[in-house]
Amino acid sequence: MISMTRAALSGPVRCGAAAAWIAFAAAGCSSTPAPGGSANAAAAPPAITGSADDWQAAICRDDTATASGTRHTVEGSSCVPQDGDGIVNFDRFESEPSMKAMLSWQPSMYVAQAVVEGKPLAIWTPSGEAEDLEPLKQYGFTLASYQSPLEALPTTTLPASQPSPDNATIPPNQYGYAVVQTSAGDTQCIVDTTYVGCETDGMNWAQHTDGSGPYHGVRINTDGTGSWVDGNLGAPAPTTLSDSTYRALGWTIAVTPAGMRFTNDTTGHGAVVSIQKVETF
Repeated sequence: MISMTRAALSGPVRCGAAAAWIAFAAAGCSSTPAPGGSANAAAAPPAITGSADDWQAAICRDDTATASGTRHTVEGSSCVPQDGDGIVNFDRFESEPSMKAMLSWQPSMYVAQAVVEGKPLAIWTPSGEAEDLEPLKQYGFTLASYQSPLEALPTTTLPASQPSPDNATIPPNQYGYAVVQTSAGDTQCIVDTTYVGCETDGMNWAQHTDGSGPYHGVRINTDGTGSWVDGNLGAPAPTTLSDSTYRALGWTIAVTPAGMRFTNDTTGHGAVVSIQKVETF
């Protein structure tokens, strides 16, 4: 991970039309007029003005920049917003798909986008506080709450699991989360304090409504809600689970015949995840 300084972000802003998967327009240049003077020309999104220096100065308190820690970035930095509460990430990604793959795992947040030196830039708040990004409007950004437009998971009632006495603690890795996988290696999950994200190469999870095939990712929140995700975890060095019970970052993980069962220690909610299906509770 490369810490992204203001100097690193101060390159020219280029065309930055917003992607279809997020409902906002943040273009960095004017669109070419449509043939015949159609309404498309009048609907061109506003141009983005200013530089990354300006955007960071408007949002961040002084002397608070750190590496963002966001996965799959070319470079990234985080700062404390002006109100001193929460965090704002400035993350540049290799491509639009890689940005989508990362942001898809977030449950809800406010985000703005531009393109800097040919790389997509996402300015976003994991805490979802729109006020943190309000100053960007003076530079032409339109802010929106990004919510994955995916089918919500069904919730069922499952019997409570009883942690075994031989609980093993899985410590977080250098990125602050734990990574586990089934003994067969067919399902892999990252465990974070606020969610569990799993992916599989199997073909049994819910189908996309457009008929393009099954989802391969799923996000489970601490309250037992969840959604199907198309993002790629890209998680390193998983711990292979045996027939035992584990604890990691506020979750109890039990290996059962039905799959890996993730129970949040605070709420008692979670999910059972296997290559065949996902059941939340």
